Amino acid sequence: MPADLQPPTDFDPFSSVGGNWREFVVIGAILVVCGVAAIFAPAVANFATSTLLGTLLVIAGGACVYQAMHTKEWAGYNWQLLLGAGEMVGGIFIVINPLKGAAAVTLLVAIVVIALGVLQIGLALKIRPQSGWAWLVGAGLVSLLLGVALIVRFPFSLTENPGVMAGISLVGGGVAHAMIGFSQSIAGGPRRTRTGS
Repeated sequence: MPADLQPPTDFDPFSSVGGNWREFVVIGAILVVCGVAAIFAPAVANFATSTLLGTLLVIAGGACVYQAMHTKEWAGYNWQLLLGAGEMVGGIFIVINPLKGAAAVTLLVAIVVIALGVLQIGLALKIRPQSGWAWLVGAGLVSLLLGVALIVRFPFSLTENPGVMAGISLVGGGVAHAMIGFSQSIAGGPRRTRTGS
């Protein structure tokens, strides 16, 4: 590769995480809270509860987008932005779903959860080998399995609560974000010391 096209030798794609690790922890906490609320919400067979689930997804997605905009130099910026946008779009679709009813909401939730799983895994692979990336892979795999289970078991999955599936996906993503933040908090001190020497 020509020298003028190579990144600077002091470029660190994870440096913005170390400086903003608290934001990752806060975003993780928001995702966990939204996920727990979705888990304990009643079955999404009625309009009010599906609206609540969609709103929780929009809040979680908005938090991810906000966090992404504050870490534009991070290696996972684009995937984090896509993840947040995916949660927001999925939540909006659930809220305004014109078909209304348990069947339509269940399928929408399954599609959203699968999409979140793919995006979480994509984000994890993008930031690898940054500390905490494996947590995102785990969260993504869980989301994929939950989404596929909803579709495979359809229409029997109508007797289950798809909100629980979405909630577990959000909790997994929240834990992963928090672990990334904590791991960068621990690693931040030594990294700054080495680069400053």
